[in-house]
Parts: sequence; C-alpha cells; structure tokens
Amino acid sequence: MRVHQFTVQSNLDRAHLLRIANEASRFASDIRVSFGPDTNRREVDVKSLLGMMLTIIPANTEICLTTRGKDELEALEYVQSLFEQIIIAPSM
Repeated sequence: MRVHQFTVQSNLDRAHLLRIANEASRFASDIRVSFGPDTNRREVDVKSLLGMMLTIIPANTEICLTTRGKDELEALEYVQSLFEQIIIAPSM
C-alpha cells in the first residue's frame, strides 16, 4: 500500500475529477482518496466515474491518496501528477 497526502489549493470541479477518474482506470490497483474531518471523513474510489462526479473537494482540503495493488507505485505517482496539474501543495 502506498499513501500520499497533499492539500488542494483550488476547488476541484467535476471536469477535473472526471479526468482523473478516466486516467486512473488504466491501473489495476485500487486507488482511493479520503478527505474531510474525522467525524465526517469521506472516501471515494478514484476509478469510479459516478463516485468522483458526486464528490465536491473545496480549496484548502487535505487529501489522502492511497493505492494498493500490483502497480500501486506507478498508480500513485501518475494520479499524484494529475492532481499536481490542478495546482496542489505538499503537506507540511
């Protein structure tokens, strides 16, 4: 299992999230994002078009990206780069 945390600097709209979902589907690994306060934490399968389409991720949200499977490292690096294209900053 691979994990990467980062903070989104701008709102992620449906177009961004659907692009990430489409691109993530090329990997065999399970790819998930979780975010929100501990009392109401959300977890979404990144490869789920419907799940990503119904997700709202506002600016300044800390996200935990998790991959698990035979190509988990490649999946983590690729999906992380997709989020980086939408302007993110690493967590401190």
